[in-house]
Amino acid sequence: MYSRIQNNGWRSLHSRLSVPVRRQSSTSILKKKDSITKANISAGKSMHGFLCTDMEHIKEYNMTAYFLSHNVTKTQYLHLERDDSNNVFSVGFRTTPKDSMGTPHILEHTVLCGSEKYPVRDPFFKMLNRSLASFMNALTGPDYTFYPFCSQNEIDYRNLQKVYLDAVFKPNLARLDFLQEGWRLEHKNLEDQNSELVFKGVVYNEMKGAFSETSQLFGQKFMNTILPNGTYGYVSGGDPLCIPNLTHEHLQKFHATYYHPSNARIYSYGNFPLEANLKYLNEAYLSKYSYLDPVHSEVTPQERWTAPKRSEISCRIDQYGGPLEKQNQIAIGYVMSDNTNVYETFLLTALAELMIIGPNSAFYKSLIEKNISGGYNNLTGYDNQIRDTVFVVGLRDVDKSNFDQIESIVNTTIQDIFKNGFEKDHIESVLHGFELSIKHQSPKFGLNMLFNLMPLWNHDGHILTALKVNDLLQKLKQDLMKPEYLKNIIEDYFINNNHKLTMLMQPHAQFDEAFNNAEAKSLATKIKNLTKEDKEQIYIDGKELAKAQKKKENLDVLPCLKIDDIVLNKTAPSLKHSVAGTVPLQICEANTNGVSYLKGIVGTESLNEKQRQLLPFFKYILDKFDTKLYNYRELDKLISKCTAGFSFLLHITEHIDQQGQYEQGLLISNHCLDENLVKMLDIWAEIFDKPNFDNSERMQMLLNNYCSSLTSGVIDSGHTYAMQTARSLVSSLDECKENLMGLKNVMNMQNILKNYQVEDIQDIVDGIGRKVLKGHNLRAAFHHSPTNKEIYGLVDKFCAELCKIDDSKDVNRINWIDSKVILEEKRGLHVSMNIPINFCAKVIPTVTYTNPDYAKLRVLTRFLTSKYLHPIVREKNGAYGGGAMLTMDGVFNFYSYRDPNSRVTLDVFDETNLWMKENVNLVDDQNLFEAKLSILQQMDQPVAEYMKGIDLFLYGLSYDVWKTQRERVLAVTKEDLIEVCEKYLASDVLAGKCVIGDSALQKLVKQDEKWEVINGPQQDTVQTS
Repeated sequence: MYSRIQNNGWRSLHSRLSVPVRRQSSTSILKKKDSITKANISAGKSMHGFLCTDMEHIKEYNMTAYFLSHNVTKTQYLHLERDDSNNVFSVGFRTTPKDSMGTPHILEHTVLCGSEKYPVRDPFFKMLNRSLASFMNALTGPDYTFYPFCSQNEIDYRNLQKVYLDAVFKPNLARLDFLQEGWRLEHKNLEDQNSELVFKGVVYNEMKGAFSETSQLFGQKFMNTILPNGTYGYVSGGDPLCIPNLTHEHLQKFHATYYHPSNARIYSYGNFPLEANLKYLNEAYLSKYSYLDPVHSEVTPQERWTAPKRSEISCRIDQYGGPLEKQNQIAIGYVMSDNTNVYETFLLTALAELMIIGPNSAFYKSLIEKNISGGYNNLTGYDNQIRDTVFVVGLRDVDKSNFDQIESIVNTTIQDIFKNGFEKDHIESVLHGFELSIKHQSPKFGLNMLFNLMPLWNHDGHILTALKVNDLLQKLKQDLMKPEYLKNIIEDYFINNNHKLTMLMQPHAQFDEAFNNAEAKSLATKIKNLTKEDKEQIYIDGKELAKAQKKKENLDVLPCLKIDDIVLNKTAPSLKHSVAGTVPLQICEANTNGVSYLKGIVGTESLNEKQRQLLPFFKYILDKFDTKLYNYRELDKLISKCTAGFSFLLHITEHIDQQGQYEQGLLISNHCLDENLVKMLDIWAEIFDKPNFDNSERMQMLLNNYCSSLTSGVIDSGHTYAMQTARSLVSSLDECKENLMGLKNVMNMQNILKNYQVEDIQDIVDGIGRKVLKGHNLRAAFHHSPTNKEIYGLVDKFCAELCKIDDSKDVNRINWIDSKVILEEKRGLHVSMNIPINFCAKVIPTVTYTNPDYAKLRVLTRFLTSKYLHPIVREKNGAYGGGAMLTMDGVFNFYSYRDPNSRVTLDVFDETNLWMKENVNLVDDQNLFEAKLSILQQMDQPVAEYMKGIDLFLYGLSYDVWKTQRERVLAVTKEDLIEVCEKYLASDVLAGKCVIGDSALQKLVKQDEKWEVINGPQQDTVQTS
């Protein structure tokens, strides 16, 4: 709730569900309650076996918090009562492994594979199609596992609650499910007992993929080393070399110990009644348990070091990264406060932002502007999500000759902070960010609150204290203005802190080979120790698992919404359209909590090819240079003191009616408190007056940092990149997206960094600015609160000023670009990458959003994912995920995620229509309804007040068009699915394919396909070293 610095590199949450990001469409509110149901309980009173130990109104968020404890089991329960229809429920446990076998992670998967009341295979995934949940998942952290969901429909909420609670308290934990989800030995050919044995398993392959991501590897090793005692010294998600040591028996014991109600933390949020939750929990589960002291799961604070330590590790070479000699990373970290010390943790969060974020921070000045790296790495930040919080400052893409210099700079910078403190303006900027973040509330408010509270609650920190952010902020304002107080904090946590780790990571040409050899050795040892009976059992298990995966199940035991449970209460947002100067405006009055929001599109269709290649870099640097009135440090201070920061994104979207036409532009956005709207618009006027890009030293530094950041996270989102790359073979629209947002952009920028002079870059980005930063090139959308009546005059004045200097007097219109189909034969791209798993995609162009077949194809994606792709690609073949999706511009996508069997998966994609013909019996009324329900789940996602009408502004998607699409989805018939599958997915249709990974090309190519291979700039380094 107050964690503003996101540290992504070293605190990994392992998620049960991995799917492509879905764009949130306009929403209906389902079964919305007219008002909140107040809990009839107060502190000191009991209800259904629970004692309310604390109750308090949290005025910051207009909600009431109830903290309860079960009388017998001492199960902790937190309920946040708030008039919000997007209700949340979660059950979580403190899971603290003493090894790296991945027990909590594999258990998280296995408990969701069937339970006492719901004895079907994988009810979790099956409920995805039987629910209107706005969020469903299960997540494993370093020391906790929790199972959250959100829904706006109370019937749906109760259904999911029953499935989740039975899953965690009464799971089947069947041996075959353990073998499928965790790990197993299996014959390559299930029918041949003499064929080669290999490791398989969903989590096993997932963690091989996770350890391929350099930033995740560095983060995991850093945490294990700086916090070596107890659970943080191990890999909760599982080390692939240790996972095969886990037994089914150990998994069962771990569940009995750690998933006991006495070790549980249960959370609910929203306007559904608390009493129903307590009654069901007590009667169905908790009343059947006695108390079990959870002392075994407690995390004791680390014993502090008496002297700093150093460590060095190796990693894989990034084939798409910069020069090999610079693919080194360094991280310097300090163990800080106990996260149960709420205020101290809050203070250190603010302190970290002062020290790290933006051009006015000390470390930015001393480290980043020194231009001896590719910028901060993913470990940088303050991590308050574990018991012993940690502050890390780290750099990526460092020449190892600079390691000593960096350490010296870090020490000197801390001494400078101790001596000189922080500028008052800088402190006020950071404090403003906290205040604005309290006002800005997303549709996932309750879920975000859970994510932020869980780490503190997990260690029995005082939750209600943490919720009262205004009190914390008031004290913070006072303390940050006391120089001596800050000196003491810096001295205690940095200068005199011996629990300090410096870790270096360097790429090694044999890193992949070393892992493969270790894996082969582990496999050989396992096989060597097998008895005759063991081998026979492995053969039987393989056959039984395959049989179980194909077995037809009675899914009637699972709850499911009915059509009558779904009510559409949505109305079109009230939008006002006008023109100011030459700028088309869309203005929406909404309950924005005293915050004003701006979104704008500036067209980029006028750019030449050189300029277009650098457009992604242009949007990265647009607010990082001097303007007419401010130098870049002053500009950053002003932005931070008055707004939530500027955002620039590429905007490339196809016409929803006219196939082959698309808009290309730059999406600009930010928000501010209503009283700061004039200042925010003034800053935008400065940006539109074109920044001064003459500072060549800064330009070179920012170029290095931008290029360095591009490959971070590629492996984590490999399926997204694979689909985008495959789509680039289909149309010039997607080719444009690939060049600007895909792997092609990564390679283009590496080439530019290598071959362009900084003066060339300055000239090109200056030319972009002159072309696009024009008033007549802008269209804008504003959201404002009902109390902000001045917005119309202020916006009119702002737009008129922008358009004053423009020659054009014509109102800005969208300039549609003609797209052409470039697919004339079946094509494939193999993006060669030295990782142990693959990402596969196949794409087929179909129809526009408004075509009647679009809704049919949309329903088909969910039917195929549930009944065909998930069972084969994930359950049978061991990929972490697999499915189908339809883009808004009508491209049908097949994908797989962390996949060990790329050739098999591509065959599965190709055989879709054949499978459909052979399994038409599966297209029954229930399965069809579930597929539709899954699409409604996407369409009916809650939308923030500040996003109302934005689909119309960005995509031309009006309420009427959205409603027609929804009606068409509900009207899809069984015959429709069979028809569009045959029409668009026949095996002979032209399609684009992509595989990212280390698959041999000859195994990918079919006779009638033309494939190309893409190698990264460092490919030869990997192959020849």
